[in-house]
Amino acid sequence: MGWRAKARCRHFNGGAAEPRGGTCEECGSAVALRACTECGHVGCCESQLAHNTAHFRATGHPIIRSLPLNDDAFTWCHACKAYI
Repeated sequence: MGWRAKARCRHFNGGAAEPRGGTCEECGSAVALRACTECGHVGCCESQLAHNTAHFRATGHPIIRSLPLNDDAFTWCHACKAYI
């Protein structure tokens, strides 16, 4: 993750809800998934149908983690439009 600039974010409290599944809850995609850190909603990324962004717009939950959760996973704030 060294190539991604990390920003300070007032929206992120460091916690993360457990992802609610292994596929996008809206379309069933199993690739390029993002999990909401507030409620665990799993949605697909922008390169697909952007269900993670739709979840942010509908709920106001700004922080997502890329799946799978491993050393290569990233955290993104939709409100700040930045990696954190």
